[in-house]
Amino acid sequence: MKTLCHVSQSALIHNFTVFQALMGHAQVIPVVKANAYGHGAVAVTRILRDQFNCKMVAVATLEEAQELGQFFPDLDVLIFTRIFPSELAQLPSNAIISVTGWDDFLTLKSCASRALRLHININTGMNRLGMRPERVLEAIKNPNRYLQIEGVYSHFSSSDTADQTVMRKQKESFQQVCSALDDIGFSGLKHLSNSAGILNDPELACDAMRLGISLYGYDTTPGQRFSEQLSPVMTVLAPLVRVSSISTGESVSYGETWTASTKTRVGTLRIGYADGYRRSLSNRGIVEFENRSFPVIGTVTMDHIMVDLKDAKIPTGEYFTVLGGGEKTNAIARVANQLGTIPYEICCGISPRVERVIIAE
Repeated sequence: MKTLCHVSQSALIHNFTVFQALMGHAQVIPVVKANAYGHGAVAVTRILRDQFNCKMVAVATLEEAQELGQFFPDLDVLIFTRIFPSELAQLPSNAIISVTGWDDFLTLKSCASRALRLHININTGMNRLGMRPERVLEAIKNPNRYLQIEGVYSHFSSSDTADQTVMRKQKESFQQVCSALDDIGFSGLKHLSNSAGILNDPELACDAMRLGISLYGYDTTPGQRFSEQLSPVMTVLAPLVRVSSISTGESVSYGETWTASTKTRVGTLRIGYADGYRRSLSNRGIVEFENRSFPVIGTVTMDHIMVDLKDAKIPTGEYFTVLGGGEKTNAIARVANQLGTIPYEICCGISPRVERVIIAE
């Protein structure tokens, strides 16, 4: 029996609809990088294309764009990271390249031998990738016959924090560039907001917004003010593969980090850190079965975890929820908070050997 990652189609559709309503006529660009934040890029893209007729999605890498190009040749795919000259021949025909700096622009300009569709990433303060604002106008005025500049965008560094000072500065910087572009008649797409950005300030919509983590049900605004409006899409389940009894004084798993204080029924579940169940949940994690909670005991191993079954009579082969959604005690948002991380990392960490299953409620 396999470890499973259930992906709720209805939750995905609901979350997209929430942002579509916020955006009005502006375009929503689903971000499906990192295998759709662990949810399955091809399946997620297919649902959104079929339900909402999405025209564009965004990914991080060339390889991710190639995968989607095989299934959706007519869907525009924006690639966030830099594409080097040696990679241009591998670009799928539906790819849009991000220009990640002035040097990147000059390189593309000098080496392009076929039409390249571009969006310029403007560095308004993130200082990761992007062209300085003062260079953007010059770039757009001076392409060559191969460079088709179809859009500009930027990325917030702190839209998920209570102090919005930096976010406002980035907004002003981007708007100044857009105003200058309007003056020269540039008609390309302009997009600035991510999930938290649009929740904090719907006026940041521009022509489009990039919908990332909130598409999958997580609110990263300060205080999670919108969490009740979103539905987590992912649930991870693992089968019970063995039940055994141990006596008082016996230990469980590597390092003897948990010792039975009384006779204990131990359940072994087929999931471990190789599947994305974090080792830091050793002796801390919670799993659920039919609304009952069971603690993880002992060290999380590569392929299995052990739980205290208490008095529950559960046969092998039954599935436990090990990472859930909503208000479950092991909800992904709660687990992330418990571990001092973010839901992105938990979701993206679910490994390829966990089978993704679309649940079409």
